[in-house]
Amino acid sequence: MSEHGSQGIESLPEGFKMTELGPLPEEWQVVRLGEVLREMDVRVGDLGESAYKLPVLSLTKNEGLVLQIERFGKRIATEDVSEYKVVYRGQIVYNPYVIWEGAIHILDRYEAGVVSPVYPVWEVKSDKAYAWFIDLLLRMPNTISAYNRFASGAVNRRRAIRKNDFLSISIPLPPLPEQQAIAHVLRTVQRAKGATERVIAALKELKKSLMRHLFTYGPIPIAQTDRVTLKETEIGPIPEHWKVVRLGEVAQVKYGKAKPEDEGTVPVVGSGGVYAYTKTALVRFPTLVIGRKGTAGQVWLCEQPCWPSDTTFYLEWKKPISLGFVFELMRMNPPSGEHAKTTIPSLQRSDLESYLIPLSPLPEQQEIARILQTVDRRIQAEEAYARALEALFKTLLHDLMTARRRLPREFIARFEGPA
Repeated sequence: MSEHGSQGIESLPEGFKMTELGPLPEEWQVVRLGEVLREMDVRVGDLGESAYKLPVLSLTKNEGLVLQIERFGKRIATEDVSEYKVVYRGQIVYNPYVIWEGAIHILDRYEAGVVSPVYPVWEVKSDKAYAWFIDLLLRMPNTISAYNRFASGAVNRRRAIRKNDFLSISIPLPPLPEQQAIAHVLRTVQRAKGATERVIAALKELKKSLMRHLFTYGPIPIAQTDRVTLKETEIGPIPEHWKVVRLGEVAQVKYGKAKPEDEGTVPVVGSGGVYAYTKTALVRFPTLVIGRKGTAGQVWLCEQPCWPSDTTFYLEWKKPISLGFVFELMRMNPPSGEHAKTTIPSLQRSDLESYLIPLSPLPEQQEIARILQTVDRRIQAEEAYARALEALFKTLLHDLMTARRRLPREFIARFEGPA
């Protein structure tokens, strides 16, 4: 009865049966992919001139089928695409060489496109299964494990899966209305996450625009920029009452030290950020930690006691200054260590001391930092929401696809009848 048989029929929940895939509801079936998929092999050359105008699509692990020109910044397909395969919305495509990474997706964003001739294209038999349910099921951990079992070939990145093996994989299949209901719930969460990610991208673009405005005109509304008298400097135009100073004029640049062996709660900050914790703080005042080796020029804001590692510099301030102001400025225009004559980019202290910054009166620094930090907080809140949606999606995907959680019968009933 398979490895699940040891559970015993008597331990099954009411309305469940034991299958080769484990306990499933009595009305669910276990089928092979070959029972719900049929291969489609329509070539561009078969369809005439109109097919040559279809967009060339690229298959990605996380984003699905996307425009090739957007993914690579250019078209990389051959000039003659007559042998490329045509795929329509609702059909499923996989890359046989990296399917075990999850490179299998339905075409959802476009009505039609063309893909590499090495990609199999599948149509879901609509009388047996719902395409968007099958799409989600095909990237379940258990299904990907099956791809791995069947993958063959000596080179890891070229472990192709044969079509017959793919079609022999067993999947759980609820009745069609329940498939549609499950897909509806999961895709609703996916769409919410996608909308949140678009908000995050827009907020990041807004912040970039704000930074350019604020570090050029100061903290004034965009409509009032004509009231600001600018002057040209070696770092570009700035308000006339600002000045340009070297970082060394407002801060001492100090070397970080090797991490202590002990463990505690004080963050140890390296060139790439916090990577450990120790008991003692090397720095007890708010500071900026700047990567000296490796990710040279990377800037980290530390408002609490910390331990800058020996691959970093940190700043000790000589005069009152807004930490957030300098942090945002250095993030927008990070000091570079790329000129160093070593295999690993490194930043010299003299270069950092000579780094030029526009310096406004302290109240303006504080206002600029406040505006940018407000946007940062909104971005962080949206990112937290996106992470919560991703966690919800993964939980629901597992629970609904394995019947650990069932949707209410009255909800499923809404999907009965024509799809």
